[in-house]
Amino acid sequence: MRIDRGEVIALVGENGSGKTTLAKLLSGLYEPDGGRVSWDDTDLAEVDPDELRHRIAVIAQDHTRWPLTARYNISMGTDKGEPALVAAAEVAGADQVVAELPHGYSTLLDRRFKDGQELSGGQWQRIAVARGFHRDAPLLICDEPTAALDARAEHALFERIRQHADGRTVLLITHRLASVRYADRIYVLDHGKVVEHGTHDELMGLDGLYADLYGLQARAYSA
Repeated sequence: MRIDRGEVIALVGENGSGKTTLAKLLSGLYEPDGGRVSWDDTDLAEVDPDELRHRIAVIAQDHTRWPLTARYNISMGTDKGEPALVAAAEVAGADQVVAELPHGYSTLLDRRFKDGQELSGGQWQRIAVARGFHRDAPLLICDEPTAALDARAEHALFERIRQHADGRTVLLITHRLASVRYADRIYVLDHGKVVEHGTHDELMGLDGLYADLYGLQARAYSA
């Protein structure tokens, strides 16, 4: 598997196919039992873990909901200034969430505090996506980041991610195949192995596992 700088790559497959495990291998969170993972010909096993973490941002489905302000939930205490904060929020659509809060970015996101607010699952996911973009890391891993969003909102979010990648390498993991059809390349996993890869059109032409899964989802929406 090869990922070039600035590409938007998608990992797809059924539950248990190994998508999240592969993402953790690529980001150095897991060590491979065999073979090697390298960045620019440098084996990750030889890289300092802290140095590697600074180069990776992860937007996960099970993101943390910190009982802090909206500003801190996005910036995590880093001092990059207001323009960076606003830019990250706009990419994620979190600016729309913040606009509805009584104290804007200074609103506490926990009802247990005075004047604190509680967000919906979808609103929290937008905050989490903004947090990932605010890190401004060369590799952005999006592991089912839109599970709490409807199909329209997910498609819009992925389009914004593509448009604002700004040279980042983006790794998308999702079950909704309609959202990854415009990825630069799609890797299809099955029981821990890459069984197909290519663009959406190339994979549909193969009439293999990807085409089968895509057809199943398409028929479900059109039924």
